[in-house]
Amino acid sequence: MAAIDEVTFFPLGAHSDGLAISTAQTLMPPGSASKLLIQALTQNVRYTLDGTTPTSSLGFQLKAGDPPLVLPINAAVTVKVIEEAATADLEYQWGY
Repeated sequence: MAAIDEVTFFPLGAHSDGLAISTAQTLMPPGSASKLLIQALTQNVRYTLDGTTPTSSLGFQLKAGDPPLVLPINAAVTVKVIEEAATADLEYQWGY
């Protein structure tokens, strides 16, 4: 995972905000996406990359308020997310 590099991150599709993640959700990339810019705002969020269903204690942790991360994505990656606590706000943008 890396900090945002504006020179090599090109947005693809719409910015996403307000996804209900009280239960695990799969983030579906547009066909040509090779990166995911992701950030947790109000509560911590958990995510997995292999299709495993995350829980409030299982998965990589996005800490609320940390800078956005850029995750490399390919056809073998299935991103699933869930909030650790109620009212989590997940922001994300697919890119290449």
